[in-house]
Amino acid sequence: MNEVIVLEAEKLLKRIEKLGRFESKYTVFPYKEAANIVGGLNSLVESLPDVRNVNSRGELVDSELKRRLVAEASRIEQRLSGRHYDFDTVIDIHGIPRKDIEELRPWLELNRDDAFESIERLFKTNDVESYELQLPLDVPSIRRRAQENAEDDIQRYHTTLGKMLKQLTEVGDFLRDIHAVPTEQDRSYFSPLTNTLALGIPNIYYLNEDGSLGIRERELIRLYGHEGMGHGLNHMLSKSDGLPYFLRKSSAVNESTLESVAQFYERVIFGDVKDSPETQRKLDIGHKFDGIYQDAQDGNRLSDYEARLGQYAISLLGNKDLDYDTRVRLLSEVTLDPNFPLGFVEYHKDSFDTQGNPKYSLVSELRYCAQPVKRALEEFEKRGVSYEGEGRSLIDKAFLKGFWTPDGFIDNARLTAEGK
Repeated sequence: MNEVIVLEAEKLLKRIEKLGRFESKYTVFPYKEAANIVGGLNSLVESLPDVRNVNSRGELVDSELKRRLVAEASRIEQRLSGRHYDFDTVIDIHGIPRKDIEELRPWLELNRDDAFESIERLFKTNDVESYELQLPLDVPSIRRRAQENAEDDIQRYHTTLGKMLKQLTEVGDFLRDIHAVPTEQDRSYFSPLTNTLALGIPNIYYLNEDGSLGIRERELIRLYGHEGMGHGLNHMLSKSDGLPYFLRKSSAVNESTLESVAQFYERVIFGDVKDSPETQRKLDIGHKFDGIYQDAQDGNRLSDYEARLGQYAISLLGNKDLDYDTRVRLLSEVTLDPNFPLGFVEYHKDSFDTQGNPKYSLVSELRYCAQPVKRALEEFEKRGVSYEGEGRSLIDKAFLKGFWTPDGFIDNARLTAEGK
């Protein structure tokens, strides 16, 4: 690892951040400065070695820094070029492994029957007696009730789950610096600028037919795992000492890794609560947690299937060799809902530029299909490190400290497992 190059990279990345802040304020882009930055990035790339097999921390930093600089330069060059954003360009900008896109269809074929079984099991084991109505937050009395409930419930869950995680893993200590609050936005989020975990009231609460408020405990736990344990702790640990600047700042090229990590922790947290009757008691869900847990397992299977089906559908739109009817046929072979294939393809018939490339925003959704966490866990398992006890803390720190590309994330896991 060349400290001089790492410091030069830090200067260039800070200049890139300045571009973003400038454009945010003035709504114009400093093209000449951007071109100068690209030149600097390319020069640094040439000075870094090509590392084929990573065997040390220094080689890990060199290889990951090179990937980061190449990605940043390509992203800015694409904007300066004025060219169309084709499918491959968007995939590269977001660092989405093509292997994970290619594995979508085989995964769907393998898990389709299980998804159908989950639907039937949910239907047979749940007697849904009434509708869960969307909260009309424009009604002052309902809005006030929802806000009051959310403030109490979210703080109680944050405190209780935080104590549980502190006992399970060393990274749990970092939750104390995260502020958990309700938000009226539909989408929950973690703000790294203010260390705020904002959980969406519309996601967690609903209105019963008799006008009373209901709470979706399963969704509250899931969101805490995804946004709090996943994104929140990822940002908190990455701010801590010991990492070069480029690993402390997230970018488009490592978004796919961040989402894979968050998806992992939204599943982990249910197992943690399941193994902690004390936590269930404090959250007042002990009497019904078995049902919550089983719903979560079946719900996860279905949400996984629906998500990957949607991602597979996007990948078909990105294949210019496929016509309308072929896309519909391929989706029909793996769909759960027979109306989905035609509906999806028809809905997106105008989601292309003049060169036949699907919209950038659509293709970028494929970042959610990346599986670096799965492969990183395999690296730990090969070396006898399991996700429990001291092994859990080791894995948690490897997963949550630093913003890595998928390849760098896996290399880091392997070196960590090897004690390097």
